[in-house]
Amino acid sequence: MSRDQHSRSPAKNAPQNHKKSSVGKVLDALIYLLLFSVFLVSLVRFGAVDAVLGMLNGSGKNEGREFSLYQDAGNLCGEAEAYIADVVRNRDPVYVIPIDTFEAPVPDPSKYDEAFENYEDKTIEVHYHKERLHESWFHYAEIRIKHPSQFRMALADNQFGKKRRTPSRQARQVNAVVAVNGCFYNRRPFGFLMHRGQILLNKPAGLDVLLIDSEGNFHIIRDEEVMSSGVLEKNEMVSAVAFGPQLVKDGQAMRITSRFWQPDTTEPRTAICQYEDDLHYLICIGEGRNTESKGITMQTFADELAKTGVKTAYNLDGGQSGTLIIGNHRKNRIGWSSKEKAQGDILYFATALEENERG
Repeated sequence: MSRDQHSRSPAKNAPQNHKKSSVGKVLDALIYLLLFSVFLVSLVRFGAVDAVLGMLNGSGKNEGREFSLYQDAGNLCGEAEAYIADVVRNRDPVYVIPIDTFEAPVPDPSKYDEAFENYEDKTIEVHYHKERLHESWFHYAEIRIKHPSQFRMALADNQFGKKRRTPSRQARQVNAVVAVNGCFYNRRPFGFLMHRGQILLNKPAGLDVLLIDSEGNFHIIRDEEVMSSGVLEKNEMVSAVAFGPQLVKDGQAMRITSRFWQPDTTEPRTAICQYEDDLHYLICIGEGRNTESKGITMQTFADELAKTGVKTAYNLDGGQSGTLIIGNHRKNRIGWSSKEKAQGDILYFATALEENERG
């Protein structure tokens, strides 16, 4: 895909085991049709339409019409039942990764290309490319997934606290298809962090918070407003990181003016983005601090991300932290050193197919 083609506690009914579900929005609509058909049959059988028939049948003109109504409604039920059975039989199953799972299913090695730039199976599609912009290399990974549970957050060694591991090691731990560093929450004692629907850190410091809900959608809000805004009550939130700022809102680049973000300095940058359509995302890293890339300002980064067509973009920890991993291979050069920085968290996308479900 070229760039031109271009959020409370865990779900009460969240699945506890990897399983398939064949009920979706289309199927729900068909079930409602069946129920309505049964309702029509009930009206006829219990005489609710007798009065209407009587009014229409004062002189016997509509003799046999009642039988016709029985027959028509019965036929409708039969057709609806047959159609729903056919949809259930032929519809692709929906694969779900439980919220409390640390290790996602292992990706199918045969689904990567030789350069580890692309991966595609029935549940996830990843395409990578890089561009030369502003005397720096920009790395892009575009991702489409089938279910929101495939967009996940992980803590180093599955522990909240002081644990730190490189993004590559963390990606291997959780079997990520594609991964990016997060907010490096344990580098500082403030901010907001949510993992698997549980708030782990809430010490406001004027940061923008990225909250990700159970539908895989982004909500960005200031950390001091998270608890009072009602966003946690209105949405079922799964994950949250605090770094920022927001770079793109409703498809438009934000104006980065606060000196807090050092908007005029050229640095390596990292962002996670969401497109308008469901379950469609972009990871972008702009390199800097090395002989091939001088880095980019925050404003330039926001402007370039808006050009990709994303609806929302959020700045993650950049500098020496910025790391993009696809299939256990790092795609970007890290600042002035080739050595990855150990950190506390990553965001990643996983396949939902177990080995015996690959087909």
